[in-house]
Amino acid sequence: MIRLGTVLWLVLVAFVGFGMFKVKYEVMDLEDALARTNRAIIADQDAIHVLKAEWAFLSQPSRLAELSKRHLDLVPLGAAQLGQVSAIPLRASAVPLAVATAPAPAAPPLPASKPQLAKPLVGTTTVANAKMRIEP
Repeated sequence: MIRLGTVLWLVLVAFVGFGMFKVKYEVMDLEDALARTNRAIIADQDAIHVLKAEWAFLSQPSRLAELSKRHLDLVPLGAAQLGQVSAIPLRASAVPLAVATAPAPAAPPLPASKPQLAKPLVGTTTVANAKMRIEP
C-alpha cells in the first residue's frame, strides 16, 4: 500500500506543475501585450514626428505672410490713420485752491469691541496661526 505522505507529495507536485503551466502562459500573454503596446508607441512616435514636420512647414513665416496677403486684405497702418497730437486734451495744470486747502478727513471711528472670528475648519490654516519662514 502507498503511504499517505507519498500521495500528498504527488498531489502537491501536480498542483505546483499545473500552477507553473498557468503562470507560463499568463507571462506569454503579458509579453504579447507588451510587444503590441511597444509597437503602438513606436507608431505614435512616428506619427508625432510627421506631424511636427508638417507643423514646421505650415507655420513658416514666409508662407503665412503670403497667405495673409492673399486672403486677409490687410494693409500696414499709415500715419494719417493715427490722428493728430493736437487732438489730445491737455491735463489741468493747477489744482483748485479749495481742494488744496481742505482739512484732512477725520479718522474712522474705532469699533467698541473686537469682532469674533469664525473658528477655522479642521485642517485649514489661518493667517494668525500660519508659521512662515522666509529665507534669503
